[in-house]
Amino acid sequence: MKYCKQCLTTDLRPNASFEDGVCIACNYSGSLHEDNVSLKLTILQDKIQKSRQKQRNKNAYDCIVGVSGGKDSTRQAHWVRDRLGLRPLLVCCAYPPKQMSEIGANNLTNLIEMGFDVIAATPAPQTAAQLALESFKQFGNVCKSTEMSLFSTVPRLAIELGVNTIFWGENPALQVGDAAVEGFDEFDGNNLRRLNTLTAGGTDWLKEAVKAPYLAEHYLYPDEIEFEKKKINIFYLGPAWDDWSNDDNSIYASLQGLTLRPGEELETGDLSNASMLDEEFTNINMMLKYYKFGFGRATDTVNEKIRSGRMTRDEAIRVVEKYDGLCSDRIIRSFSAYVGITETEFWNIANPWVNDDIFTIREGERPIRKFTVGTDYES
Repeated sequence: MKYCKQCLTTDLRPNASFEDGVCIACNYSGSLHEDNVSLKLTILQDKIQKSRQKQRNKNAYDCIVGVSGGKDSTRQAHWVRDRLGLRPLLVCCAYPPKQMSEIGANNLTNLIEMGFDVIAATPAPQTAAQLALESFKQFGNVCKSTEMSLFSTVPRLAIELGVNTIFWGENPALQVGDAAVEGFDEFDGNNLRRLNTLTAGGTDWLKEAVKAPYLAEHYLYPDEIEFEKKKINIFYLGPAWDDWSNDDNSIYASLQGLTLRPGEELETGDLSNASMLDEEFTNINMMLKYYKFGFGRATDTVNEKIRSGRMTRDEAIRVVEKYDGLCSDRIIRSFSAYVGITETEFWNIANPWVNDDIFTIREGERPIRKFTVGTDYES
């Protein structure tokens, strides 16, 4: 396992790419001072205008913004409406009742009370629980089906409603280093379909797991032919945003009424207290990501701080050693009850997915890290 020379990204990250020992995200971050943010905003606005000219339903909303009610989507909704001057429809792929948190419901309500029009689409609850267990067994990912539904719902509704412009916040290629989704330029999100969580393992497993074919439709991303036929364009907002970051988004959204989850760093490893507010099972996925690839949520958080100059690499290492991979037993018990397994069964399913090159696996217990954070490691 090798680390980026500048941050704590490892070469085990899916679709990672290093150039002279430096990851994509750090290379991109290092070039930002050369670019003019105002110029980028002008370029984005020009792209939006050209996209809207091709919209077949001229009386529809100007665009769709995918939201959860969390910090990023709250700020995106405001930015699109108030900075870009557009009429956005907010689309939320809501979680089933047993998965959605009360905080998540409150934050979605907060968006509606701000005057936004919101459509919430929720997958069938029993099917959602069944697929969560199936994706855990087959991919070591408790949220794979949930993420497939989340990413697919927005373009599916855009096609249905005749709205051809979609906004997401950050560009995964440039801000976390997923090379597979790189587009024509930094604003181009049409390769989002190549995101690892959407492509790994295909979709046959999902179709086979549901009782009827129509139950799978909610989870399937529209194909490229359908995108082209309906003139759908996805744009990332982050490149034209001079203060896009987890910290800035958390502060802004909290001032707009976002309910946070303070004091839970040792429960979830979330340093901001503002992530994964709408449900808690994603925290399990962050833990499993750590056991598979050697990095988790804390690593992603400190990498952003390193690139912005708010934290040194040595300071980040100390933070990651304390918080990466944390997920409380309470959350694991809650998920196990949701999908109908015991905690022992949970670890029996999880352990085969642990990377035993970098962790020591213990039956019925959490794995132990072999490597030293920030130092290249060979087993």
